[in-house]
Amino acid sequence: MAPTGLGMIRALLEPRLRGQWNRFARASGLEKLTISAFLMLALFFWIGLFGLMVWLVSSFYGVEIFGPILAPKLLELLVLGLFMLLCFSNVVAALSTYYLSDDLELVLSLPVSRPVFFYTRFLDTVIQSSWMLIFFGVPVFAAYGQAFGVGASYALVVLLVLVPFALVPAAIGVSIASVLVRVFPARKIREALVLLGVLALIGLFVLLRFLRPERFMNAEGFESVAAYVDEIQAPLPLLTPPRWISDVFIAALTETPMPAVQVGLLICSTVGAVGVARWITTAIYDEGRTRSQEARAARLARSGTLDRVLAIWSRPLNPTMRAMVVKDMKTFIRDPAQWSQVFLVASIVVIVLASAWALPLDIFRGPYATRYRNLFAYVSILLVGFIMAAVANRFQFTAVSAEGRAFWIARTSPIQARAFLWAKMYPSLIPMVLLGQTLAICCTLILGAGPILVIVASATAFGLAFGISGIAVGMGAIFPDFKADNVARVASGPSAVMFMVISLLLTLVVVVLNVMPVLSLISANLEQRSLSGSEWGFVVVPFATSAVLCMMATILPLRIGARHLWNRELPNS
Repeated sequence: MAPTGLGMIRALLEPRLRGQWNRFARASGLEKLTISAFLMLALFFWIGLFGLMVWLVSSFYGVEIFGPILAPKLLELLVLGLFMLLCFSNVVAALSTYYLSDDLELVLSLPVSRPVFFYTRFLDTVIQSSWMLIFFGVPVFAAYGQAFGVGASYALVVLLVLVPFALVPAAIGVSIASVLVRVFPARKIREALVLLGVLALIGLFVLLRFLRPERFMNAEGFESVAAYVDEIQAPLPLLTPPRWISDVFIAALTETPMPAVQVGLLICSTVGAVGVARWITTAIYDEGRTRSQEARAARLARSGTLDRVLAIWSRPLNPTMRAMVVKDMKTFIRDPAQWSQVFLVASIVVIVLASAWALPLDIFRGPYATRYRNLFAYVSILLVGFIMAAVANRFQFTAVSAEGRAFWIARTSPIQARAFLWAKMYPSLIPMVLLGQTLAICCTLILGAGPILVIVASATAFGLAFGISGIAVGMGAIFPDFKADNVARVASGPSAVMFMVISLLLTLVVVVLNVMPVLSLISANLEQRSLSGSEWGFVVVPFATSAVLCMMATILPLRIGARHLWNRELPNS
């Protein structure tokens, strides 16, 4: 007898859950170790965020007179921000689960009713998007409970409120996605939302700097106490879910009677939002699904100018590697979801440089102020290495996995494994070098470093660009995922986190190795003297060791990755 209702929903969700479990159960020992390390890092991050929020909330709450006003206002802002992020995330997830998922052709051919299909995909959307609520929201709410010293009843309130906190944004996201798909193709909407998300992050950063939230810690900066209280007590709109959620949390924290109206509104809004989302999606799904099948345009990829540029760029390579590089670049350009993330890289560069410009360098005073400022500028290479690792994680670590199920074509073609990986690293190597040079030189100049330190920082970033790129492509070949429907998911997996850890360790080791030689160069420059022979040896040896380390980080991972990649089974075998 065919399952119906809840049984059918379970039958549709079970294959995905079993697939995830089988993937872990059949993983190699190294892959299981990587997943375990990822879970440990996630736990440490959760604990660190919890501790940070406990300190922050306690600091706000401890402000005399204004503490009881500051802490709830901070909670309202956090709830509002998290709610808006969940809405945006659910729109993107709903586009994928309802309209762009690879298994839709199979699911829609089954004898599944539209309500069952809607609720199955709705749960899938909630699961994909609500990790942010668990990962970031729960430690924040727990920190508030710790800071306010409330009992176990607060934990029960948090668990109950998390349900509407997850379902209402999901329903809003599904409704918005269905309406948008009715007018525009789903693929273009998702690509546009990626770009809008980048612009929103930039706008949020600029807005925070204009608001100057640090003012809220000091009431003396306001003309009067009344102006201070009036500015921070502006409430959220009354008829919005974030207001109801924050009111319930505040009532539980202050141990006052639970607001029955807000609780009732949360329950009704959850049921109503899911019902409206089901009605909208069911009514216009067929037409939206049809529009989502529109193919991508390839006008730029067919441009003769692009062909000439790629021919010049790939000229140093042999014909086989040249063909691989041209294919990868045209594939990258054809997918706006990929190249639009270049805007994200540009925004990160702007934010880092703006933050460096805003650093209070006047804290370095006294006879050693210049020396400390130069050393601080050099240590900023750690930040440069972190940004390069993040960019490499998104574009280089996923380069092998981007082949997808078509990897068998490259595997059976007349190309060696090492040449294949070098071809994967070549297109992004020059941008990585340019990114590192831009950040290193600009940061050191902004922070007031001398010309010698600027040269050292530039050379360090140059070596790290090669080392991080080699680790990224090599580990991407050791842990490829040819079945991922979106390479962005590959960049957020356990193996990607391990790559980030190893890249940051490389950056830390290189910076630490060169600290003492940098100090010697700074001292000699400030004292206007030349280095002696022994001092030059003390300077050259660490620099040479760092160069060798970066060279090994470039070559060895590619060799290991090539051996693992060519020995694995083909994805369709």
